Amino acid sequence: MAKAQASKFAFWVITWIGIIVLCHAGYSTIQYRKYLRLVGEEFVSSPADIYLEVLLGFLISFFGVINMSEELLPIRMAETYYQKTVDDTNFRPEFMSFNHRGRVLGTLMDCGDELSAGDKKRQ
Repeated sequence: MAKAQASKFAFWVITWIGIIVLCHAGYSTIQYRKYLRLVGEEFVSSPADIYLEVLLGFLISFFGVINMSEELLPIRMAETYYQKTVDDTNFRPEFMSFNHRGRVLGTLMDCGDELSAGDKKRQ
């Protein structure tokens, strides 16, 4: 148990190192833009070393977070939907809406039918 805690702490430290590298890349970008303003040049893009630092910081953080987490479990769709019917899986009440423009359009269409029926009687 103590060994697991030690390795979890090590990955926690690795994650924070990655976050610090990402923060340093952001700070370097700000400093680079200030430098360009002082020199009078226009900012086109960040230098390649900043992009490399961002990529390195992301990969270090990603490695730390993935290894710090608990064991990843596979997704088993068969176990999830084994007892359910098709109606259970396709029922999504959050998509049901009874306050929509169909009610108004229906009444307008009924009025249009009455008007066209009145025109037919006159002919």
